[in-house]
Amino acid sequence: MAPAILSRVFESLGTDTTTVTTNNDRESQYWEESTGSDLANMLSEADYPEEVRRRFLTFYRDYVCPQLGSRPDEDSAKSCIGRDGDCFEYSYEFKGSTKHPGVRFGVDLSSLRPVDIATPLSIAKSQKVIDEIGKRTLGFDDTWYRALVQSFVYAHLPKEQQNTLIEQAGHQTPLVVGFDIHTRLTAPDALPIMAKVYFPPCFAAAEKDITRWDAVRSAIRQLPQIESYPNILASLKMIEDYLSTKPKDFQHGVRYLATDFLVPGKTRLKIYMRIPGPSFEDTWDFYTLSGRIRGLEEDKEKFRDLIDFMKGTENATETQVQTQPSLTKARVKTTTIYFSLSAENPGPAPKIGFFPANSAKNDEVIARGLDMWLSKYGWYDGGKTLLERLDNVL
Repeated sequence: MAPAILSRVFESLGTDTTTVTTNNDRESQYWEESTGSDLANMLSEADYPEEVRRRFLTFYRDYVCPQLGSRPDEDSAKSCIGRDGDCFEYSYEFKGSTKHPGVRFGVDLSSLRPVDIATPLSIAKSQKVIDEIGKRTLGFDDTWYRALVQSFVYAHLPKEQQNTLIEQAGHQTPLVVGFDIHTRLTAPDALPIMAKVYFPPCFAAAEKDITRWDAVRSAIRQLPQIESYPNILASLKMIEDYLSTKPKDFQHGVRYLATDFLVPGKTRLKIYMRIPGPSFEDTWDFYTLSGRIRGLEEDKEKFRDLIDFMKGTENATETQVQTQPSLTKARVKTTTIYFSLSAENPGPAPKIGFFPANSAKNDEVIARGLDMWLSKYGWYDGGKTLLERLDNVL
């Protein structure tokens, strides 16, 4: 008989999880005790209610961990998410307050450990998790998700063609599943999450011999009933007009097209694009689409300060974002703009993702700088600092 193992993650919630395990259970438990522990600590530091933590972590243990395969080693295939090939990315989200941050993460559920030799671009493991989310999430709708699978997933091709696309793309991640973890339960069996899916356009671009931007805009224009949402098309046109004035390199920097699991009239489409230029002014020009997106001027100095504070150079006289590496390398982390397109807004809503680890001395400098920035602009309103939270989580 296999040994009985007690989960430390669920023990912390007062839940008895002593179970008899098989080899597959032990592989799953590795992920529970590593990534599950990280998420449990993050939820605890963010003061999530105990029942919310238990509901989410039980789902994570029972449905996500079993899809992650064996414990990674130096011979494991690499994900496109982390710069080291890791298949996870975590974050805290602050919305005007530091007291109760939200917890978010993305996970690559591709068949990486071991690789699916017959169908290396399979999304079967991701689909198992998405199907469970669909059963237990209020308002779930996968209409646009299914359409985007048709545009971006090439698991139907012969394995030789799939391997050629993987070689051209530099990775084998057909999609990433993202989770925003809510702070309250909305129904007895409902999951406290908002799920989304991120599609890299690399495989579609390689298969059709087009730019990644062309792959994304073609996929959007082919969505079911997209003509019923003129604001989305107007937002897309605004980005198209901007890119038409720029060198072709700009079109190669598209990282993801993401969608929520909501009905088309409520879902958002988010386009993630790397910045070709290295300076802050290059970033600002992209963020505003050369002034096409109005009403953002008050953000400019805030962003300039954010970059300098996180680098530990708040007294610097010239802000450089960072040296820009290749726009198409899978595991490079670099400054990224994302544009949110929705039926409610006539123009794209932009956000910037900075990656200060490319220039800051260490993580402590980054966290301390972010705390300074949050205080300067009135976001810090009590509770632990980000540095304290990270010290307790990591």
